[in-house]
Amino acid sequence: MIHVKKPLKVLMLSHSSEIGGGAERSMLDLFDHWAKQGLIEPEFIIRHPVKNMAPELKKRGWKYHPVYYTNWSQRNLSRRAEDVFRNARENTKAVQKIQEIIRKVKPDVVMTNTIVSPWAAIAAYFERVPHVWFVREYGDADHRHIFEIGREKMFEDIGTMSDLVVTNSQTLGRYVAEYIQNTSITTVYTPFDLNALEEKASQSAPNPFVDDSSLKLVITGRIAPSKGQHEAAKAVGELNRRGVNAELCVIGDAAEAGDDERLKETIAHYGIEKKVHLVGHQPNPLAIVKYADIGIMPSHREAFGRVTFEYMSVGLPIVGADSGATPELVEDGKNGYIYTLSSATSLASKLMKYAKDPTLIEKHGNYARKKTVAMMEGKYNADHLFQTMYDMLSDPSQLKNKHPLNYAEHWLNYPLIAQQYIDESRVIAMSRLLYGRSRSAAKSLYLAGPTMAKRAVLPITPKIPKKFRPAKMEAAYQKLQKEKQAKADHLKKLGINPHGKK
Repeated sequence: MIHVKKPLKVLMLSHSSEIGGGAERSMLDLFDHWAKQGLIEPEFIIRHPVKNMAPELKKRGWKYHPVYYTNWSQRNLSRRAEDVFRNARENTKAVQKIQEIIRKVKPDVVMTNTIVSPWAAIAAYFERVPHVWFVREYGDADHRHIFEIGREKMFEDIGTMSDLVVTNSQTLGRYVAEYIQNTSITTVYTPFDLNALEEKASQSAPNPFVDDSSLKLVITGRIAPSKGQHEAAKAVGELNRRGVNAELCVIGDAAEAGDDERLKETIAHYGIEKKVHLVGHQPNPLAIVKYADIGIMPSHREAFGRVTFEYMSVGLPIVGADSGATPELVEDGKNGYIYTLSSATSLASKLMKYAKDPTLIEKHGNYARKKTVAMMEGKYNADHLFQTMYDMLSDPSQLKNKHPLNYAEHWLNYPLIAQQYIDESRVIAMSRLLYGRSRSAAKSLYLAGPTMAKRAVLPITPKIPKKFRPAKMEAAYQKLQKEKQAKADHLKKLGINPHGKK
């Protein structure tokens, strides 16, 4: 138990306002753990429009600030000039809005959750407030993201703008350290409530497996090529061809349209439609996971493996790929087995060990439970991170001397100035058009004389709504209207209706 004189005021930016992925759930788990001990007073910046994270924050009595922003890391980067400009304009507004929030809240530290949105970090840098960045993903290898400024430069900037970088596994920490220099990097394992996980597993749910004597396998998560569900199905097909009665339960929906096609093709190829059970998204996956014998983690690059940990917490051994942080959680031959990434044959061979010796299931499952307890009590737990962070904030010598270029902050105004120019250009163009047409009409009347002038009319032009007339152009616009009126009055004196009406 940690004791502090007063709670830290924390302002955290979440890249999303929706609790849809592990990053958001891990953030809430961490803040719940700290808040229960009275260590923090948190406020959040969440992406507008507000989604299902808002009621979760309200339930905890935590304030949040909806702000619209886009990401510098996403699957499909904007390419059209119009989209790039629009994003720059909105993200400029977001940084300036967050600066206002920082000045109002006066947090002891600003935090950013995940690598995809840097706007709170930029605002904190300009305001010279300490910043902690939680890196929870590789980005490209695990989520198919493209980095707007490239991977190397992005991670360099993450280091530059942060006083502390926190990763969710030692494996990811070593990866990040290749790009980030002169910034402290540490690791925190999400503070899971082991009792709560057990309680979730005890809840009732339909058993998807149909054969009591089968080797029951489960894989959980959004269906995507990088998550390896098709690889698990192929391994099940191989096992059944070798005479092993194996079933697989796939929990989760396709991440994007078409992401489940390869899985379905594999199932059809092996004719295992009755052996593979696609149950879709489940609000409580652990209620189904408990029916399985073994959990499978074939992800191509898991930054931590929240699902892996949850398998272990309820006593399932894991067979996982030799990639990402999976080998950090799975000790080969102790709480599961490690197989060669992308090799369904290797996966099937490891699963075969349990088919040949079912006693390993209980043995490895018990070790898995013990390992989860050790992880929660070890040096990478949430209390240790808080103490590290608290000591850093208490000692100014551990913080970076942030000296952002004044012109860099001024540069943020340029997208907004460009938008003002666009708005004013519309009025200028309309003003010139109206002035030109009016002058041309007046000149024609003068040259034609009174007789011909009776046949001439002034062009009918729409009135420009005031909301589209920037303040600087209002005087020019009013002057134009007066000139038009003067010309109309002149025509009336000649007995001519300026709009050609009798």
